[in-house]
Amino acid sequence: MSLVMPTHRRRPENQQDRVRLKTLLDQARHRLEGLDLERGVAEEIIDNLEKAAGQVDFEHVAEGLVLLAAPGGESHAFVLPRVSVAERVIIDDTFATRDLVAMFESTWKYWVLVLSEQPTRLWSGDGERLEEVANALFPLEFEDSLPDERGTTPTQPKQFRIQDDRRMQFFRDVERHLTEVVRQDDRPIIVLGVPRYLTYFGDLADGPVARSVIGTVEGSYDTASAPELAQLVGPVLEAEHRRVQERAVAELDGARSAKLYAGGLEETWELASQARIAHLIVEEGFFAPARAHDGRLYPADGTEGDFVNDAVDDLIEATLNGDGRVTFVPDGALAAEDRIAAVLRF
Repeated sequence: MSLVMPTHRRRPENQQDRVRLKTLLDQARHRLEGLDLERGVAEEIIDNLEKAAGQVDFEHVAEGLVLLAAPGGESHAFVLPRVSVAERVIIDDTFATRDLVAMFESTWKYWVLVLSEQPTRLWSGDGERLEEVANALFPLEFEDSLPDERGTTPTQPKQFRIQDDRRMQFFRDVERHLTEVVRQDDRPIIVLGVPRYLTYFGDLADGPVARSVIGTVEGSYDTASAPELAQLVGPVLEAEHRRVQERAVAELDGARSAKLYAGGLEETWELASQARIAHLIVEEGFFAPARAHDGRLYPADGTEGDFVNDAVDDLIEATLNGDGRVTFVPDGALAAEDRIAAVLRF
């Protein structure tokens, strides 16, 4: 059994989420009791679903919630940040995983570099979680008060030049250290700092670092905490996610030219079973109950084949099982493609 519902981050809306979840649990119980199941199976599934619900802290939810339960003690709860979900309760042979796929597709690991002279810090990001890096490369501090070579105090203009040279060398060191980090673990980079530091870094960044930067945030965040930084970089991640979606839709034009394009649910369904889909692009709100028989889809209100709660969910799973990628795009983005399309391997 899969239970999916939208949730809210803040009061008072998130207080209503508790009430709505209780209603959905009652709905799930009612539906299970109406099925011809072995004795005790319905009660076991509901117990496991309620166990999953008990793991949810409604003071720390996001945009969506997924609960999964099955016989044998299987029970899972997932909080989904920045994912739009539709409320539903699904009883099937497999879990409804499309919303989890959407979360993982839009939730990446990334680096957050906070430029400062005292010190420059690097944070490892995974979704909305940030952890400061503490190793031989970061944090990195700037030393700005060293005597000159003769041990005398330089004149003020010369001191400014010395400090400026040292500052440039410091940011070269920052770029060099970050290059080593990216060489070991290549991720998108978001850079925070005052405009002057961002300019220094932008002028010096080269190669893999320059290619990995997806955005900047202006300001002094020397002492910002992990939750504060996560809030600051959120809009940058969202903008990058939109660019990823736009690139996915644009990829379909090249696929058409190369005759590696498939559009519509029926065509992509058949090709997924042949592991021919390299990249599936689907609208976020596209759900399609249907019937399946011998690798083909039929109308849900027909009699041929077995009923499928959501053919799109099964198609996504088949694509992933065939080592394909899946990208969700906003509703309406694939209107000409009947809401779903694919780039084929051959």
